[in-house]
Amino acid sequence: MIINTRPEKLSRELNYFAQSNNIEVTNIPLTEIRSKDGLSNDEIEALTKIETFDGIVFTSISACKYGLRKIQDFIEIAEIKSSIFAIGPATRKALVEHGLEAQIPEIYNSEGLAGLLINHGVKNILLVCGTNSESLLEDYLNKKIPKLEAYHISPLRSNINKIRELQKKSVILIFNLATFKLVEACYGDLENKNFIWICASQRIADYIDATNFGRTVVAKTPAHQDMLMAAI
Repeated sequence: MIINTRPEKLSRELNYFAQSNNIEVTNIPLTEIRSKDGLSNDEIEALTKIETFDGIVFTSISACKYGLRKIQDFIEIAEIKSSIFAIGPATRKALVEHGLEAQIPEIYNSEGLAGLLINHGVKNILLVCGTNSESLLEDYLNKKIPKLEAYHISPLRSNINKIRELQKKSVILIFNLATFKLVEACYGDLENKNFIWICASQRIADYIDATNFGRTVVAKTPAHQDMLMAAI
């Protein structure tokens, strides 16, 4: 049994791909995504001077969806002159749909993104992300970056409770570390389940391995196709 833990709003293409390839997937979203209300003073200041940023970085599809809504209150999308960067192909695709061409790193994570920004000499950056951002890009660049935190990721407690009910050796797709940490916070004794965790990055796998909650497999990329192919 393959369990998709991604929010419903991000699972449409995954479910279509699974259906067209006869892959049986059960959706148990552990989080939901919603737009963050209002802007902080720092965010207003950043958006007021958005034209001064060398680069605008989008960390996810949700960053694109909700971030652009807020950016449009300050500047027309077509008038953005900054270089645009995305964490990976799915985010780039979402930006293209809004008329923005984005560059992506060879490795779809914060470390790869940091290297891309350094190679392009981009120094004055606006980071569009969620409130759960772990500031990894700041760590790799070793500096504070202005942020537009465009959305919240909230836990779905009722669905998290379903994890314990899963049969042994269930295959669980984990797209970010925060999602696994929600499971870990609820259960400290899943060792006997022998779950197989399909991880979107080596960083997630390393963390799960330390918990002894089962076996990990790292997908080729975080794209839903690669996550599903790693699960079968």
